[in-house]
Amino acid sequence: MMLFIISQILYEDFEGNFPPSGWTNTGTRTYKWVKRIKPSAVIFDSASAGVSVAQISKDTGTAILQTPLINLPPITPNDTIIFSFYYRLPSVGSPNDFRFKSTDTLKVQISNDGSNWTNLIVWDSTSLYTGANNQPKKVKLNISSYQNSNVYIRWIFIDHTYDSVSQNSYFLLDSVFIAVKVSKTFESQNEIIKLKKNLIEINPTQKLLKLEIYSVDGKIIYSTYTNQRKLLSLRKGLYFIIVYDDKKVVLRKKISLW
Repeated sequence: MMLFIISQILYEDFEGNFPPSGWTNTGTRTYKWVKRIKPSAVIFDSASAGVSVAQISKDTGTAILQTPLINLPPITPNDTIIFSFYYRLPSVGSPNDFRFKSTDTLKVQISNDGSNWTNLIVWDSTSLYTGANNQPKKVKLNISSYQNSNVYIRWIFIDHTYDSVSQNSYFLLDSVFIAVKVSKTFESQNEIIKLKKNLIEINPTQKLLKLEIYSVDGKIIYSTYTNQRKLLSLRKGLYFIIVYDDKKVVLRKKISLW
């Protein structure tokens, strides 16, 4: 049986100072990323946290919101480094239309040195937006290939239409999350032993355990280790099974074979 443990590395909901500590807000535009607050309701409804988001604002040129340097730990082959965030596009309709225009682009990039960047996402008016669907959405990416290294992540919005249209497109960002998803295997008590009519099926376990079977009068009648699958045929009756991890009892079970 698998148990998943989430170990957080970074989380930002933009509820405090903007840009957040260690983050940078740069670009060629006069108006770059800004903090938007909607006191009456959470902008992302129940999909995200708080009442504040990062939002691009009106202007032409680029706006770049960048994380501080993030240390990604080494992981095992069964583990995953998760990078996720929520985004929301503006509403559409009279009198304003803030959709991405044909020349607008949003990129999400990652870098080890802050100079050489790799695209994780490239969105334009075609790939990002169709129709009037402006509901909050979550993006979840696997960045495990960057394990055991330092990285920066940035969101770049490029707007070329400010001088030619009456309304600018914009983009809302919230709940940036990076974590390690650790996979742990543990033995379920119900998986170690299974009964099949008058047979006892003993299944192998990841960790070697000792298994003993006792008769109802307390005599040991079978002893083994859980290193491989075994089928044991016993006479009808009541039996007690005890499974040990070193000297610790991990399972004590009474069974009945009829």
